[in-house]
Amino acid sequence: ASKMNLTVQHRENTGKGFNRRLRQMGATPGVIYGKEEPLNVSMTTNSTERFIRSMRGAKKIIDLEIESTEGKTNKTVILQDYQLSNLGSHLVHVDFLEVTQDSIVSFEIPITLKNEADSPALKTGGVIQIIRRSIPVRCIVKEIPNLPDALEIDLIDLEFGDSIHVLDLVYPEGVKPVVTGRNFTVVTVAGRAAEEVVEGEEEVEGEEESETEQEESKED
Repeated sequence: ASKMNLTVQHRENTGKGFNRRLRQMGATPGVIYGKEEPLNVSMTTNSTERFIRSMRGAKKIIDLEIESTEGKTNKTVILQDYQLSNLGSHLVHVDFLEVTQDSIVSFEIPITLKNEADSPALKTGGVIQIIRRSIPVRCIVKEIPNLPDALEIDLIDLEFGDSIHVLDLVYPEGVKPVVTGRNFTVVTVAGRAAEEVVEGEEEVEGEEESETEQEESKED
């Protein structure tokens, strides 16, 4: 995963009216957050959409060139977030985060399944259910170029009633999963022999509900 390059333009103007005009001209507004005051930028919509698609959901370090009336400056950033229009057809807004090599950033890393067809669970009529398609992680920026585009989950030993949880996965160096609360399920096997798994999940949910009820009764 090598560093990627993108060029944006500094924009003085902000506000809904200006942003609407930008979009009509084929540009997308964005903001760079980081060490200094947030910096407002704009970028060509078509080329930025292609750029984001080429990342395929993986986290990459971006060398961002910012053009302004004073000349060009460069910032090292990651794509923090972006919004698409309601129909999902147009890029509406982009957030970048300025980083250094030692910054620690949070993001979601996609998962891929390996040996799905050869898993014992499928051969005995089970259905593999993906509960989470990506895992929230924290990572030091200098390790991002070494990251795989997705975390691979090997299903070769998965049998009926088995589940793979977030803490069962092997993470690359410098990467830690963000687990708040319980060790959540990533992949599970459903089917006639996996009813116990479903019951177990319901029990946990019941416990969580009872805690909420207790909190509400305290407020009374």
